[in-house]
Amino acid sequence: MHESEGHAGAPCDLAALVDSLPGMVYRCRADRVWTLDYVSAGALELTGYRPDELLASERRSYADLIFPLDRRAVEAAIETAIAAGQSFTIEYRIRDRAGRLKHVWERGRLLRGEGTAAVLEGFVTDISPLRRAEHDLRERIKELELLYEVSSIAGDEITLDEALWQIADRIPRGYCYPPEVAARIQLGDRLYTSSRFAADPCSQTAPINVGGRAAGVLEVCRIADSQVPCARYFLREEQEMLHVVAGRIGALVERANIVDALRASERHARELYERLPIATVCWQQRGDAFVLVDHNRAAFALSDGHVSAWVGRDLADLLPDRPELVDAMRTCVATQGALRREVEVARRDGPPAIFVVSFGFVPPDLVLTHVVDVTRERHLERRFQEAQKMEVLGRMAAGVAHDFNNLLTVILSYTGILEKSVGASEATGSDVADLEEIRKASERAAALTQQLLSFSRRDIVAPEVIDLGAKIRELRGMLVRLLGEERTLTISLAGAPCPVRIGPGHLDQLLVNLVINARDATRVGGRVVIATATLEAGDDDGAHLDLPPGPRVVMTVRDDGSGMDEATRARIFEPFFTTKPPGFGTGMGLAIVYGIVRQANGAIVVDSQPGRGTTFRIYFPRDQEPLPRRPSTAPAPQTREPGGETILLVEDSEPVRRLVLRVLGAAGYHVLAAADAAEALLICERNGGAIDLLVTDLVMPWTSGASLAQRVAARCPGLRVLFTSSSPERALQAAAELDAAASFIAKPFTGEALVGLVRRILDGEDGEPAAS
Repeated sequence: MHESEGHAGAPCDLAALVDSLPGMVYRCRADRVWTLDYVSAGALELTGYRPDELLASERRSYADLIFPLDRRAVEAAIETAIAAGQSFTIEYRIRDRAGRLKHVWERGRLLRGEGTAAVLEGFVTDISPLRRAEHDLRERIKELELLYEVSSIAGDEITLDEALWQIADRIPRGYCYPPEVAARIQLGDRLYTSSRFAADPCSQTAPINVGGRAAGVLEVCRIADSQVPCARYFLREEQEMLHVVAGRIGALVERANIVDALRASERHARELYERLPIATVCWQQRGDAFVLVDHNRAAFALSDGHVSAWVGRDLADLLPDRPELVDAMRTCVATQGALRREVEVARRDGPPAIFVVSFGFVPPDLVLTHVVDVTRERHLERRFQEAQKMEVLGRMAAGVAHDFNNLLTVILSYTGILEKSVGASEATGSDVADLEEIRKASERAAALTQQLLSFSRRDIVAPEVIDLGAKIRELRGMLVRLLGEERTLTISLAGAPCPVRIGPGHLDQLLVNLVINARDATRVGGRVVIATATLEAGDDDGAHLDLPPGPRVVMTVRDDGSGMDEATRARIFEPFFTTKPPGFGTGMGLAIVYGIVRQANGAIVVDSQPGRGTTFRIYFPRDQEPLPRRPSTAPAPQTREPGGETILLVEDSEPVRRLVLRVLGAAGYHVLAAADAAEALLICERNGGAIDLLVTDLVMPWTSGASLAQRVAARCPGLRVLFTSSSPERALQAAAELDAAASFIAKPFTGEALVGLVRRILDGEDGEPAAS
């Protein structure tokens, strides 16, 4: 290009450049209306008017386009710039030909023209998109700030009510006119409002959903005294923002409900943990150690308050002599299973305590232990085992006594027959003495079998209500004589009566046996103490008793003798067990005491240690209602002659059967003998039911004497029954169940006693049990 061509084309290029600018280039006069002398082509896009419509020759001036509220500010800015001779930059609003409001940016300067006229030139461009973007950005920032504040409130450690009050107060800040609006949150019947709230038709609402269900409404409305027109209040973006805030409130309420439920569940779980009746202790594994971190109230009570001081300490330090517990915890963690151990802990003032400890693993590093005091249960188990052993021994003793009484019945009866025979003859005195010795030995053997029956609780007595204190005072002289002058007897009785229900003579026998036992265990100068006391219901005086609940009476017999070791103490109630030298005891004294106490529904507890004496504590139920004593005396021999009555004898022991057959036959009765029930029924059928008296043993093979008596009585109207047995208790029970007249004679008996009782029964004079 030649230089001349470049200069020639420059004005055209400059005009094209000016016309292509995104705005309007102008030159105008510095008058009140800024009369335009030149306007570029960009005026059309900016104002909607062609350039020629804005020039001085036309009626339309640029000043008329300026927004009235902004015109004064524009004039002031230009006048200030002219006066200072500086350029100016201003922003204002114009209204274009279509009536649209636009934000414009103008930069201009003052040019001195010909003469005194001042000329302005400059550039005006539309910045409405920029201002709208800035406005949207500001509004978006306000929305984000509001949402952030709502979210931050939701994360604070405050209650739901406090959070909703704060949210309601902050919601207006997200609107174009914060001072002109107010908010209200409604959840059910609860309302949370910002300041100056009053319901207004000009409002926006959004539903609040909690868990997928409508739970309330969020409302924003114009305040009552606002001067801003309704059309200027709420934008679409603000409605969208309101829905977002409502969603955040719903999430906050749902989260608060979850947190409340979780906290309630935690409180419930903690309360259950605290109220567990089982002592529970929580241990945390820290390396090789197990540290106590928590415990419940039952553990506090079980440890007498010491467990609280153990928190934070290692198990190995707390129980250095119990490494098996640490090993059990390690095994529990390794297997992640459950274990159970029984631990015995020594006590200073009593027998050792027994605890069952259960271990359970709780991931990731906790071991939960449950501690149960089973001392009472273990003592009861031991007592139950002892009771079972004594029951077996009692049954064995009863069986031995039954068979032995059959033999003694034969021995005593034949001895009586021989004594009569010898008395009628001219036998030597030595023969009479020999028979007397046989009879005395048999009677001593019968007394021994009676002791066996007392131990096994097979003897029958009619219990009476006796004041324990009064009975001890009555027996004091005899007990002192039993102890002798070398030993001291001290009696300490309760101030209140101590009524107990016990068989006549049993209390005497019990006291005598215990005092004799104490005498034999003490040395010269020893002391024996007998004391009584009353206990209210639920108080077992520290002993573990297998007794029904209710008030009790306790009798204590204590000596300061040699005492017993545990092995001896475990066997003292066994029959025939004794620590005395041969010939100095039968071993039945304490066995009889045990049987008497159990028959009276009582319990006996023994405390003894070698060298520290022995204490027997006997517990009886405290009673008030006396029972009449039923006398049990042997019938006197009758002199009335027999009348030839028929007697059916049923006895499985052949020696006893032959004996009774001989005795009753010799007395003039017609006796039909049977070895068992089947034979007895056959005899009854053959005899046509003409039987006056049935004499039967209670204990027989395949059936009982009571069952046989019922079947025979059904065939023989008016039948009378006489039971023979070593068990009076079972005999009276069988007689009570039988609808026929029934009596009882205990083995061993003599022939003379049997004949007298049979005569009384047949004459209708006897309804009582008889003893030989």
